[in-house]
Amino acid sequence: MAKHNIALVLSSGAARGVAHIAVVEELLADGHKITSIAGSSMGAVVGGMHAAGTLVQYKEWLKKLDFWDVFNLLDFSISSNGFIKGEKVFRKTAPFIPKINIEDLPIPFVAVASDIIHKKVVVYDKGDLKTAIRASISIPTILHPIKVGDSLIVDGGVANPLPIDLVMRHPGDKLVVVDVNANVSFTKPKMKEKEQNFINDLRNHYKRWRKSDEKKDDNLGIFDVLNESIDLTQETLSKLMLQQYKPDLTINVSRKVCGTMDFHKTPEILALGREAYHKAVAESDEF
Repeated sequence: MAKHNIALVLSSGAARGVAHIAVVEELLADGHKITSIAGSSMGAVVGGMHAAGTLVQYKEWLKKLDFWDVFNLLDFSISSNGFIKGEKVFRKTAPFIPKINIEDLPIPFVAVASDIIHKKVVVYDKGDLKTAIRASISIPTILHPIKVGDSLIVDGGVANPLPIDLVMRHPGDKLVVVDVNANVSFTKPKMKEKEQNFINDLRNHYKRWRKSDEKKDDNLGIFDVLNESIDLTQETLSKLMLQQYKPDLTINVSRKVCGTMDFHKTPEILALGREAYHKAVAESDEF
């Protein structure tokens, strides 16, 4: 296998973005060199941590999380602009994001977020890394948005879930894209009964709080509808970006792999990321 310099683009996708970690590891194991990164939302988390040299430690922390660990990280605060404050999550992940400016990272890195007041993409290619990552993962209706002047900053996946247009290119490099919002086949394993019962209780509690008038036989609760809507938007925007830029290698992970906050499934998602990488390489003429 030839060794390449890689311009790497990592999509948004919440917990599915854990698959990005596996792809980074497999690229390096195959002898490739990642020479630039652009990431949106969870892609910004993984890309920023790799550029900062802390991705291995972050992965090991994720692998130890169980269902209740993840739930306890979610500091619920029902409000008009977000359900989770995010302080607990960011306190726990703070050790993996060093205090460094993006322009001082050893690998050129770009994170994207979305300004919903001015209807534009916000590009972080300089300034504090932690600030950029926090802005990029502010999922609407899940994490509180960030107020900056007269702007309201939310998740990068809203405006640019696959920032191929922003990754720095070098002569002779290969463009590699990891899309974890792909509409590809996936057989979802059956959820453990304890987890399913808990989620059902949480949904019922929320419906009572909102005095919801949803029909009792509806299959999707409000969280499901919101998340499915966001996922579909990301999938559609990603398809358009892929058609325009035609990467040398595209690694597709199904958007049905897991739920938004299923970080307790990290080992499973890592395995799926490795599988998707090797499948893409086997089908490619460039690698």
